[in-house]
Amino acid sequence: MKKPSILLGIGLSFALASCTPGGVPGLTDSTEDEQPSQSEDKTDNPTSSKPDKESDLKYDQAGNPIFENVEIDFWSISIGSDGLIQKEIVDAFNEEYEGKIHVNRAERRHDEFSSAIVNTVVNDPENAPDIVQGHGERIRELQSQGIYVPLEEAIELSKIDYQRSNYFENILDDLYLEDDSGSEHLYGFPLDMHSNVIIARKDIIEKNGYEVPTNHQEFIEVCQGLADKAYAGTYQYLPTAQTNPDLEWMTSSAGTELYPWFMSIEALDDALTYAITGAVQNGSKMVDERGLPAWNTQSTIDYFEQMREYMYPSDGKRPLIQRSLSYEFISDFYKGNYIFASTGPWNLTGYKTIFDSAIGLGQGGFEEGVAIMPISNLFALDENSEDASKIVGTAHAFSLTRTVESDTVKAACMVFADYMSKQYVKWMEGGHLPMLKSAMEDPALLESDIYKNIGQYLGNPEDFTLGGVTEYYSEVFGLEMNQGLNEVWHQTFNTQTQNKSIADIVNEQYLNSLSIISDYQ
Repeated sequence: MKKPSILLGIGLSFALASCTPGGVPGLTDSTEDEQPSQSEDKTDNPTSSKPDKESDLKYDQAGNPIFENVEIDFWSISIGSDGLIQKEIVDAFNEEYEGKIHVNRAERRHDEFSSAIVNTVVNDPENAPDIVQGHGERIRELQSQGIYVPLEEAIELSKIDYQRSNYFENILDDLYLEDDSGSEHLYGFPLDMHSNVIIARKDIIEKNGYEVPTNHQEFIEVCQGLADKAYAGTYQYLPTAQTNPDLEWMTSSAGTELYPWFMSIEALDDALTYAITGAVQNGSKMVDERGLPAWNTQSTIDYFEQMREYMYPSDGKRPLIQRSLSYEFISDFYKGNYIFASTGPWNLTGYKTIFDSAIGLGQGGFEEGVAIMPISNLFALDENSEDASKIVGTAHAFSLTRTVESDTVKAACMVFADYMSKQYVKWMEGGHLPMLKSAMEDPALLESDIYKNIGQYLGNPEDFTLGGVTEYYSEVFGLEMNQGLNEVWHQTFNTQTQNKSIADIVNEQYLNSLSIISDYQ
């Protein structure tokens, strides 16, 4: 994919020429997760000039847009359990707007969405969707291809009440992009924010004399303590009723190897959780003001060195981490073979059902046996640092493709997007926090069972960040390919790279990212 060139010459020559004691070219110890400077124009209720062509959109006497059998083609990357929830919301919308607006929803896998939307808009515009729900942190990357259009005109045409001040700016600001003149425009209508959480076998932790951890030091102490108990033959655990019909607490045999902390090698969400959030919580900045990778820091090295130590300890301690190619951990989690695992909150409702039945504890078994832990503070080596509570997540946002020419369709798309954003109680069932500030104060949400059981444990919305929005997102983070910070994470644990220092791994991947980016010139 060809991307527009940026001023890489100076940046690359500096990076390749300068070194610091850590062995990483251009090494800086970043402690702030600042985003590129943006326009200070943050007024509510955006307006735009009317197009020169005659509009096909008509209004009634009250000034409301008139919709008659308007068809909207919609692509969504919500394809799992949250996709089922979204389908229910779309069906409800279509029923409410019957004869006015109808949304044709189609699903696209997140790992193929970017290439699919670019290829369709550019090469097959007649079959391009009108509106998409993608990831907010990828909008700048896609917009470098000119795929989307600013939303202000469509918002004005639709007469919806969009108030910029009613959204959490720590996420919303990254959905605004500057054009060549420096003017700022909204390219992603905000829907939600979300990240993985850690689930923990609370019952096992407490049975063995510990408490559910709230920071990194406590997290490692619990892992180390349980691993030591298992090896000593004093670890107590409660397997599922399938293998333990009487639900009796069991005690490990001496010499048992317990790896309390499960990680998936292939799960992209695990990479976002451990590789990216972990680095950010330790003060690393993901991108610089030019959108280039900036994670080549001593704080990144220190963090990954410590993570390697947890899996391959050099001080005689028990190893704590089990990494698997499989995404599936829930069976071993129920057996007490794993105590901590990262998962998307959209999975929790299903896990609860399985846990209550599989482990045999019945109604309320999940609440009694499992703790849901937001990832704030869990990877920060210094829990008092200003970055310790940050959660690098993602955000769903709606964008209009450049293929939409009808004002009526544009307005209808915004009516739909606005409707979706207001269904935050139902959408919480999909594991997503609303980006609306008013939603986080609404008793209808706060007093709902889904919020009490799951939502309140997903993290403080003000702690969320997209990490760094850049047109080179894939090259910087490398979540869907073997490069970038994702590859640093993999090589940290790979047995074939155990003789390579973390500083060398960071160095190689940083230069590799810059080299790939330079090829776009």
